[in-house]
Order: sequence, then C-alpha cells, then structure tokens
Amino acid sequence: MNVSRRHLLQAGAAVAVLPAARLGATTITVAMPATVPRVAFLSPDQARDALAHGDAYYAGMGLQEIRARVGSALPGLSLVDARAAARDFDAAAVLPFSDDARAALRGIAERLQPLLLSRAPLYARTEWSFIQLDDRAEGGMPHTRGRHIVLPKAAVEAWTKKHRDLLAAGKLAQASFGNSLLVHEQTHVLERFHGDRFEPLFTQVFGFTRLPAIPQSAWLAAHRCTNPDGPDVVWAFDLARVGGSGWILPDVVLPDGDTPRMPEDFESVAIELAPDADGGHRIVVDADGVPRRRPLDKVPGYDAWFPFPDEDFHPNEIAAVALSHWILRDVPDLDKRPLMPAIADWATAGLA
Repeated sequence: MNVSRRHLLQAGAAVAVLPAARLGATTITVAMPATVPRVAFLSPDQARDALAHGDAYYAGMGLQEIRARVGSALPGLSLVDARAAARDFDAAAVLPFSDDARAALRGIAERLQPLLLSRAPLYARTEWSFIQLDDRAEGGMPHTRGRHIVLPKAAVEAWTKKHRDLLAAGKLAQASFGNSLLVHEQTHVLERFHGDRFEPLFTQVFGFTRLPAIPQSAWLAAHRCTNPDGPDVVWAFDLARVGGSGWILPDVVLPDGDTPRMPEDFESVAIELAPDADGGHRIVVDADGVPRRRPLDKVPGYDAWFPFPDEDFHPNEIAAVALSHWILRDVPDLDKRPLMPAIADWATAGLA
C-alpha cells in the first residue's frame, strides 16, 4: 500500500505476517525446476472468499480508516458493523479478468521468469495469483492479501492495452511494463510466507528492532491506517543510527474528519517511544493521551539512511522497493545508494 504507486496509476503509466488465504496458500512454493511461471487468476467468487476469509484484515480496522476506505462517514454504524461494511465494499468491487487481461499479466510473468531464475529463484518458484478490484476499493492502490496480488482496474486495463499495442507492433518480447510493480507486490507475498528469511534484512541491514507486540494507545487505535502489506506495526528504529537520540515507531495515520480521503490524507509519522520498566518500549503521550509524533520525513537522517525514501514507513515496503530495483537493475546509481551492498549480500542468499 503506498501513495507513489497510486500516483503512477492515476497518470496512466504502465504501470499498491497475515494468516494464509484458504485457497491453496499452503502450496505457495514448490521445490521443482521452475522454467514456466505458475499464474492463477481468481474468479469473482474465489476472490470474494479470499478477501473475506483469508486473513484478519478487517477485524483490526478502526472506524476512521473504514470511512476512508468506503468514502462515507457511516453515521450510526457500530465498529463491528463498519468492519462488515468494509468487507462488503471490497466484495462488491471484485471484477473478473478478461482473456486479454490474463494474456497481458501472464506475459509479464513469463518475461520476468528468466531474470527471476537468475537473480531471485525464490520468486521464480512462487506462484503469481491475481485478484482484480474496481478502482474505488483500497484507494485504487495495488496491494496484497494472503498469497494474492490485488490489482486495481486501472493497472489491469493499462497493461492490457500496452500488451495489445506492442503485440500488434511486434515489440512485445522487449516489453518491461508492469515489471516493477509486480515484483514489488510479489515481495510482499514472500515477506508474508517467509518471514524468517526477511527478518535479518529488517534487523541486521535496515536497523529495525522487532517489538514483542504492537504498541497500543486509544488515539492510535482510532487513527491508524492498516497497511495490508505491512500490518505488523512492531518495528522500532533507534535514532542513534542516524546521529540522533531516542526511538521511533514509523506508522501511517489519518486525520480527524467525517470522511478522510484515501490515500490523499495518509500521514507517515514517527511516533516517539521510550523504554518501559520491562525492558521494552512504550508510546510517549501528551497530557491529553495523544502520542507525540512528527512527520516521518522531518526526522533528521531517517530518509537518507535507506536507499529509497518514498516508502520508508515500514520495513516490508523498504524491502519491496529496494529488492524490486535490485532484481530489475533499473536504477543507474543503484550500487552506490545507502545500504544497497548489504541488501545485495542478503538477497543473494535470502532469495535463493
């Protein structure tokens, strides 16, 4: 889930650890030579079932983020009913894949497969599984749920047109559209099902510390916006790493208001943490119980610590951005960016 990918989609470019989905999630990887990618397209009924029952996504939502997701103040609804409304909203947004859309997405996977076999075999062994939603769902952002990549209609239509046009021009074999976004999202699927592989990247390379539980406060419960690609908000960062002092918890929140906008009103924030008596960390709050926080991009040195600053509100997103670029080699100065040599060392073993 992120705003930058949403902006790409709005511009029309070719271009957004949960329990496993019930639909075959236990067979996400197969130990076999992978020369042809496995690609699945969920029917509307399968997609609705996967969204409603495949994880605990809706169960943790607060009222404010539900209002943003459905675009309504939901007057008079209890939190339980609002969560059901969010689930039903997404179910109503499910769309089928046309034959042309299937061909376009399968083509992206097939063109990526040789590169994935060479640079990141774990990706090559992992099935691509797709759900399509109308653009009104999840703010029109690509994201993942369980083992599935959830694509907005705008992306599917853009890639389908690109596929058709390049096929007619005889230039499809060299096409690269869709590569970055799909590798990014497939990284989130792998993070979900191979958490033990990724944790050393988050802790030893990025410098995060996993907290034993998600820090709680009444204000955060009301204002936090759940990221389907990073729902575990347990990653604290020691500012001593960037020349500062104290600890922060990166998070995404929404402002007060009857109908906040998604994703336009997202706020990436650094929530102040302090040591507690048990050796862990607690959220620092003001007298009115509101957590002390500041914009994440205003924390001195934080953005510059990572190779790409646009999605550094969660290690899952930092990894998805960096690994996509590492696999695709699509940034000229990639090897000179912060942390990239260590990321490359981890990826060589961690993605084998």
